[in-house]
Amino acid sequence: MKHFLTIALFFCIAISPAQIKLEITPQGLIPLELKTPNRPIDQLLQTSKSWAPYYNKNGFDVSEVTLNSLTIEAKVENAFYSYNVGVKYNHDIRYKLEIEFNENQTYSLRISVKEIYAENVLMKTTLADFFTAEGKLKDDFKDAKPSLENTLNRVLNSYVNFVNQ
Repeated sequence: MKHFLTIALFFCIAISPAQIKLEITPQGLIPLELKTPNRPIDQLLQTSKSWAPYYNKNGFDVSEVTLNSLTIEAKVENAFYSYNVGVKYNHDIRYKLEIEFNENQTYSLRISVKEIYAENVLMKTTLADFFTAEGKLKDDFKDAKPSLENTLNRVLNSYVNFVNQ
């Protein structure tokens, strides 16, 4: 029985898809480059367009569609939270996901946070505001950074898993 469990664990680890781990840095969000599934680019573009309504149930925009790229924008409610004087605030974001399929059997994902909302009011805050001029995370954003990274990673992992099906 012990050998069976060991073999089952090995297969679960080996078969499970790699999870993307994106991190917010003082320079912003670093683009990712992944291996393209073995399908024609036009089919991958169509699959990408199909993912948009699948994941973004509250609306989305698909734009800048070319022969090998497209852009998806959508709003995510409760994308991250922050604390101010002990009060928790939930923030919504509007993200932009730029997808480009390359000739070398790879594709690039660039995700950015275009807008941040608090209580449905557009804020002037950007990701650069999370950090000091020296590149250190500000105390006000110690909770916001990991919760926003979690949200962005969920978006990217959903997209990658959908395209790789």
